[in-house]
Amino acid sequence: MQSRTVVIESLPVGRVASRAVDPPLPIEVAGLFVAVAPVAILVMVFRRADAARPEPKREVFATMALGFAMCVPAAALEVAEKQLLGRWALAGGRFLDAYLVAALTEESAKLLVVFAWPWRRGFDEVMDGIVYTTAASLGFGLLENLIYVDARFASLFCAVPGIAALCSAHNTAGTLEGVILGVVRAVTAVPMHAIASGIMGYYLGRARFHAWSPAADVFDDLPELLPPWVPRKVAWVLFGLAAAVGVHGTYDWAVFAMGTRPVIFLVLPTMLGVSGYALWRLMRHALVIDDERLGPGQGASGDSGARS
Repeated sequence: MQSRTVVIESLPVGRVASRAVDPPLPIEVAGLFVAVAPVAILVMVFRRADAARPEPKREVFATMALGFAMCVPAAALEVAEKQLLGRWALAGGRFLDAYLVAALTEESAKLLVVFAWPWRRGFDEVMDGIVYTTAASLGFGLLENLIYVDARFASLFCAVPGIAALCSAHNTAGTLEGVILGVVRAVTAVPMHAIASGIMGYYLGRARFHAWSPAADVFDDLPELLPPWVPRKVAWVLFGLAAAVGVHGTYDWAVFAMGTRPVIFLVLPTMLGVSGYALWRLMRHALVIDDERLGPGQGASGDSGARS
């Protein structure tokens, strides 16, 4: 029987496929490791950054799980968008494919996860926005990783209604090529997801506490750039989504337009470095704001913030 395979063209750095045959055990183990390890490391990094007032582990992992699940309807929506755009999705080095189909759809999906779960369950600090959006993004990225490297998972994903149009004869999952692709994603696509969504998370945190202004804040007047009829809370959210789409879309467009040309190995590290530094500065600012609101190391109720 002919094997069913899958390719996610809107997901950068390579293609995805599943095999009808079982991959060798070392390849399968290596694939799972390169899929899970970068996600686990980044979860620990962001939880470490939030050590003064840590969010409950169960809430963080629940948000990750929802991000994981949200990847499926997002992929189906991307299929529909590609069909609607037709040849325009390929114009300009796949500009619309990068910014509209992939970046806007996926970052909006992560935003919905945060609004659906942690926003209504103890979202009490600006830093919480960064923690929870990165958690949603890493759940999203984990599913993508598994599609690229795990043959059985790729086969299951391809069988989901509405996603079959992403299937192709190209095959990487369950192969050494898939493992190598997983390693590449570990240092490129996975951090990109976390960085783009983490930047959005800062603005979500500001939206949550839009009525409160820090003593010294260069960003406080940012919502004033939009028309006065746009509520301040909505303005913060829109700026956050725009920033995330900008980072995510630029990454995707670079990959789509440059492919494997040598310049990509200069462009991607530079872009990830600059955007990663921006997120680091925003994280520091979020912690300063939270300390000003709540007191150093204090939770919203005045406790020590140990909520693991």
